[in-house]
Amino acid sequence: MSASPSWKPTKSFYKAVRIAGKGHENETRKGSNIPYLGHLLGVASMVIEAGGSKDQAMGALLHDLLEDTPTKRPKLKLLVGKKVTEIVWGCTDTTFKRKQQIKCEQEDWSKERKDTFWWEERKLPYIQKITSKKVDDPALLVSLADKTYNAENTVADLRLCSAEEQHTVWAKFNVGYDYQRQWYRGLLEAFRKDGYEPGMQALFHRFEKAVNEMFPQ
Repeated sequence: MSASPSWKPTKSFYKAVRIAGKGHENETRKGSNIPYLGHLLGVASMVIEAGGSKDQAMGALLHDLLEDTPTKRPKLKLLVGKKVTEIVWGCTDTTFKRKQQIKCEQEDWSKERKDTFWWEERKLPYIQKITSKKVDDPALLVSLADKTYNAENTVADLRLCSAEEQHTVWAKFNVGYDYQRQWYRGLLEAFRKDGYEPGMQALFHRFEKAVNEMFPQ
């Protein structure tokens, strides 16, 4: 006799699917015409398969909403509740409003200054946030799934290229190879923690494998 599912989709779960679909309906994955919803569904799938809760699965669907859409934290709390909103907030490195401000501020900046800002003001603080999280923080699994999805997607792109062509993959991103290496290597150490449940530990190993393939030691 098969086991019962650990949780079942509810109206609130399907509401999160609709919010994610509507919020990101005009977005695509970097360098493609693939609907961004594919990423959100992929991250949610990873969370579910790693043993995540319904709230974590909803957080996965919505993890980019506060960063990439005008939706604000109080509004999201009204829509999906405090627990899911805090998971989303735990995965957010900047808000939509702040991203628009940054775009205006950077209009006359050099690429070097933009790259330094990206690292020092956004990505390094995010790594520090992940480092400080305990293994039972519900946002940690969602963040790990998000970064694993991205890393594995990049690895898949790199495998399709010759060594001479791989620069075209890195050209899709806001910053180049060296900063991407700092970012992923920093994340790898931030996510390296004791006490993960088996499903999350397996997901960490997937992330580690992808990072090591992208950036061999």
